[in-house]
Amino acid sequence: MFRQSLNVAKAQVRRIVVANQARLILVRGYATAAPSKVPIALFGIDGKYATALFQAAAKTNALAAVESDLNNIEQRLSKNTRLEEVLSSPLLNKTAKEELIDSLGKKSEITTHFFKTLIENNRLNETRSIITAYKSLMEAERGIVSVTVTSANRLAGKDLKDVKDSLTKGGLIKNYKEVNVVNKVNPSILGGMVVEFGDYTIDMSVSSRLAKLEKLLTDSISV
Repeated sequence: MFRQSLNVAKAQVRRIVVANQARLILVRGYATAAPSKVPIALFGIDGKYATALFQAAAKTNALAAVESDLNNIEQRLSKNTRLEEVLSSPLLNKTAKEELIDSLGKKSEITTHFFKTLIENNRLNETRSIITAYKSLMEAERGIVSVTVTSANRLAGKDLKDVKDSLTKGGLIKNYKEVNVVNKVNPSILGGMVVEFGDYTIDMSVSSRLAKLEKLLTDSISV
């Protein structure tokens, strides 16, 4: 079953590589136009804010300092889930939110100004996602690519290596110094696997195939 999924993955990788050529041109154009070059293009609200923070930090060689600030904040949020709920509350006024952010410990000037911007724009609820996105940028800056492989059962090390080789040798992951492959188990996908990295998702799960089959049958009956 795994071997079949891997063959499907390789075929999808080849198709995505071709489609990716045009996209890479856009990414390069975006990076060139940006005030400070970013290693990867991120999208969505969290991606945009993380990119803006990365660029601001890069201008003053403060990437590591900001990363440390965000790690500390993330640790505090993890220890106190109630704190994260309060940060996201629309009932909390601006002054209270600023005081709450200040209580999260000493931060660099860039990080402090960044959180003030989040408060002004009512985006504190995106804090956790922005931190994750910033981490992705820092990993890419260091040449590290993180790949998540979700399967119904735990995969062997050889299987994960096969996935890694398919992605790197297939040309979908380029210009990397290190590729980290993490296996997550989710029995609900029934079988096969879902491979995620960057903005890509390669879904070869049995549950996905069944959902497509069900939709096909439903559409056929409704005609």
